[in-house]
Amino acid sequence: MTAPTTPMTQPPETSTPLRLEFQINGIVQGVGFRPFVYGLALRHRLTGYVLNDASGVTIGAQGSPEQLAAFGRDLRALAPPLSRIDSFDQRALPPTSDPDFDGQFHIRASQQQSAATVAISPDQGMCEACARDIANPADRHHRYPFTNCTHCGPRYSIIRRLPYDRPHTAMASFAMCPRCASAYEDPLDRRYHAQPVSCPQCGPQLCWRTGSGDALAEREDALKMAARALQAGALVAVKGMGGYHLMCDARNELTVARLRQLKRRARKPLAVMMGSLEEARLHVTGNEAEWELLCSQPRPITLLRKREPDQQSSDTIPLADAIAPGIPYLGVMLPYTPLHQLLLEACAMPLVATSANGRGSPILIECEAVVRELGSKIDGILDHDRPILHPCDDSLVQWAGGRRQTLRLARGYAPCTPSLKAPVSTPVLAVGAQQKNQLALAFGRQRIYSPHIGDLHSLPMQGHFEQTLTTFRELYDLAPALLVSDRHPGYLSHQWAKDYCHEQGATHLEVQHHHAHLLGVMAEHDHSGPVLGFAFDGTGLGDDGTLWGGELLVADVRGFERVAHLRPFRLIGGEAAIREPVRQLLGLLFESATPGEIGELNIAVIDQMPADRINNLHQLWRLGRNAPHTSSMGRLFDGVAALLGLIDTPDYEGEAGLLLEAAALRLAPGAAPWPLQFGITDQEDGPLLIEWAPLLAELLQRRASVEVARLAAGFIRAIGELILTLSQRFPAHPVALGGGVFQNRVLMDQLLPRLAEAGREVLISQTLPLNDGGIAAGQLWFAIHHVAKERVKPLFPAI
Repeated sequence: MTAPTTPMTQPPETSTPLRLEFQINGIVQGVGFRPFVYGLALRHRLTGYVLNDASGVTIGAQGSPEQLAAFGRDLRALAPPLSRIDSFDQRALPPTSDPDFDGQFHIRASQQQSAATVAISPDQGMCEACARDIANPADRHHRYPFTNCTHCGPRYSIIRRLPYDRPHTAMASFAMCPRCASAYEDPLDRRYHAQPVSCPQCGPQLCWRTGSGDALAEREDALKMAARALQAGALVAVKGMGGYHLMCDARNELTVARLRQLKRRARKPLAVMMGSLEEARLHVTGNEAEWELLCSQPRPITLLRKREPDQQSSDTIPLADAIAPGIPYLGVMLPYTPLHQLLLEACAMPLVATSANGRGSPILIECEAVVRELGSKIDGILDHDRPILHPCDDSLVQWAGGRRQTLRLARGYAPCTPSLKAPVSTPVLAVGAQQKNQLALAFGRQRIYSPHIGDLHSLPMQGHFEQTLTTFRELYDLAPALLVSDRHPGYLSHQWAKDYCHEQGATHLEVQHHHAHLLGVMAEHDHSGPVLGFAFDGTGLGDDGTLWGGELLVADVRGFERVAHLRPFRLIGGEAAIREPVRQLLGLLFESATPGEIGELNIAVIDQMPADRINNLHQLWRLGRNAPHTSSMGRLFDGVAALLGLIDTPDYEGEAGLLLEAAALRLAPGAAPWPLQFGITDQEDGPLLIEWAPLLAELLQRRASVEVARLAAGFIRAIGELILTLSQRFPAHPVALGGGVFQNRVLMDQLLPRLAEAGREVLISQTLPLNDGGIAAGQLWFAIHHVAKERVKPLFPAI
């Protein structure tokens, strides 16, 4: 397709012409790059062409050396806001009189001549220009819920194959009206080749349905009926950009309770969508960096501190307590599509916005699945007819220790596609962990981190895992020759990788879980090591067959040395004990006390247990039957939270740690955390042992006389002091922090400034999750250096 051309206002320079070919790779498709190049070429009075191909963007440009030099500088300096240039190559060619250089500059049709390497852009939140169009009664997009342009709208969720052109997307079946076609074909229009471009006359439309799927209203009437239902206390499934939300009035306790019952989610926090920043400020507090995160174009769910009731305006209707019970944070997001913006305006109230899928099921992307899974349990469905090809959850972020933390990498941020400084010689696939699964691929100079997939504990989630794999393998026509997984043989991802390698003759590598945590941090910083790595999390299979989780490793991209770890204690019931923190507490107490002695300690969570059950657990502990040793800092959090009476049966992963954090934040002004500390024991022939017994003994002694807030704050501070002390004993390397424990904001707000004061270089992830969502990135970083081992001098034996 050749775009319309604009006559040049001045003749080309008369000096000897030069022809250059530019090859640009990165996020350069679906972000307005070709019209940007076109306009720039007109400004510099060049002839030639620009086109999309499987590698990115190719430009042929002819003009004077001065014109081309200025053009090349501007290509990099003025690139569109959603683009990212990873590689920029140019070569000189002889001047030509080819028709492509006939005195004009053209946009040529896309080409697919080889396997794709171009980066896929994530879905993007509504831009300010489209927001103005929607609000403008004189604009043809006024109140149109699917308005977008080259600077916003769906990308990943609608793409079928590369290059990213309309016939290759979910919009292929929507024929453009003359006005949309004109905008789409005009390189100087903001909607030039915006693949989802449409308007009320030719694009997708809303439909209001009953829970059983029957259509009741369309277009504007559908929006109005959905808003009225929500105002009346209804539960409504709303089709967004990457899946369906369940939405309801965030102020209505009864409706929120009903939603929790439907989701079988007793206490896990729910996200709330607010209509504007001004509305968010009524319910939460934040610093400027947090407000910027909330308002940024990816529109992530941002964890912000709740306003206390006495801080709220008297005319503000409070949110339901059941939204995030017992914790000081609220997950808030702003509308990221025109549909959400219009719905929030029509409702004039904040809405709970949580994924509509049940526990153990992937994101719902089809109305039939919503009807099948929810049906009569909800009051309506606000649907539309633009297909979602790839589900994508909402991203989750927070501000901790003076920097962004990504807790879930998804909409707006993923696919995340950092480039490599050097190409890999063979395609690599990393299959991630069992929980918070995410995939990572490398080929050529391209790395790709998939959106968050989820926990692989159910058959539907395993199907989602395989479908996501298929998506990326087909988009890039990849047959990975090297796969890397966690060492745990029970992980579905490990089993899949092993089976694939057996069937396809590929090579299978394994990486220890906590080494992968640290490698993920290193990958974000393109750091090959060595580092002094603190890997504090729940559990992961250790090299000695026990469950690690409180590890200090000196690590590089080839291997690691375990230089310190938490003294192991038994996890009674194995990993299943995670659902019952009292088992962690008993595992700690049985190390120094009998069941009878424990019974005299008056610990509420233990006193409510029958004596024979305690004796049975003690027998399992004594025999070591289904009671593996663990060195997990995350499990120590569980035990301490149970001891302090903060938790009985957790409703979601990490709840114990979050409740300890909440307790610490209730520390009265002027009050000091209770002084607690870990011990450190030197071993002649092994790593240092981090002793938890002194800390536990002090908690047992003081819990009746000291307020819980001081004890919780003291426990968290003790972890920070431990890290500082161990860092001083190993001063040679940068400090790397990995694992879910470092999502604790109280810990990070204390620790990072102290490490900076001590002059330590600190590596910590901001783009990638610190939790198991970052494991695949670490696995990939290991495999990349395995392939390139001739370029890396090993510090430790390869694992």
